[in-house]
Amino acid sequence: MRISIPRQPHRLERLRAWMENEKLDCTVVFGADNVNHLCGYWRYFGGPPALVVGRDGERTLVVTRNEEGIASELGFADEVIGFGERGFGLDLDPVAGLTASVAAVPVVARARRVGVSSELPRADVRVSDAVSANVVDAGDVLYRLRLIKDEDELEKILASYELCWVSQQAIAEGARPGIREIELYTAAQSAAQIASGGPIEFVCDLLSGPNAAEVSCPVRVAGPRAVETGDAILADIVVRTSGYCGDTAETHVAGSNAEVEAVRAELLGILDGARALLVPGANGSDIFRDVHERILSTFPGGESPHHGGHAIGLTGFEDPHLIPSDVTPLEPGMVLAVEPGVYFPGRYGVRVENVFVVTPDGGVELREAFRGSDAGG
Repeated sequence: MRISIPRQPHRLERLRAWMENEKLDCTVVFGADNVNHLCGYWRYFGGPPALVVGRDGERTLVVTRNEEGIASELGFADEVIGFGERGFGLDLDPVAGLTASVAAVPVVARARRVGVSSELPRADVRVSDAVSANVVDAGDVLYRLRLIKDEDELEKILASYELCWVSQQAIAEGARPGIREIELYTAAQSAAQIASGGPIEFVCDLLSGPNAAEVSCPVRVAGPRAVETGDAILADIVVRTSGYCGDTAETHVAGSNAEVEAVRAELLGILDGARALLVPGANGSDIFRDVHERILSTFPGGESPHHGGHAIGLTGFEDPHLIPSDVTPLEPGMVLAVEPGVYFPGRYGVRVENVFVVTPDGGVELREAFRGSDAGG
């Protein structure tokens, strides 16, 4: 990496320190995001998983019987246990088998105190009922661990972020009068998925001309509207691959439009100003106010009805947020997407968005944080 972020223990070491302080024998987490966060295992359309982390750091991954082989092959845990029977859709309550298998893991079965965090409804209650240990809520510590990204997480976010820019390039190349919004949407999705080499999760605002003035889904979605000469084409794209998200927004023009291009240039300046504010100790409320005031003073008659940005990672919309009510102090290693936008009702809208890593010297654009990255945008 080109940038210097103050070093801190890896998230597993931070988890183990908490376990030691709480005198826990192990921590159990349920759900794909929790499991991915702590061991890197993620499958497209995967079944309900769980992970047991012992006080010594040993990890036991529990997955459906169908995934046991691939999970063992990938090597993300010290041990892999399969539950249920081979097959799909045969069990209307797979979480019952999952929690029973977790409860039988030796370190859980012998434990006196167990930390539990669950993304699966009632999995925490079921495992609590199945063990004799005292169960401690681990949800808050998992939440806090997610706020700061380790270097391997930055690399995964970068991979998805670069796929977002592949999508943006496809839109730039296809932005011509007569093409329909849904065609551009599909081209963007296809380009990113082919580049990824596997299925991706894809969410996109793709709005043109007056539609772009209505900001985003669900108010307007990509549809059959044909792009007209000079139209602004607003594309806000989230791609998720390997369980981590990237996020971008860009405004393209079908042909040329000096007014739209001038607005975009001003917004890029506001984006750069916000980048400089992404330092430890700053908060989303203050940064939002700066971005919002600059937009409204720069564009009389324009509207700015949305947040100024948000963190990304395992999902595309995480804490902290650049909104009036969020006073969470920023910390080195947080990753935020900053997205100033302005909208002129009935005419057009313009938005830009880049992803930054918080550092003591201000936000560093994620692609610039890694040597050898040549993604465009």
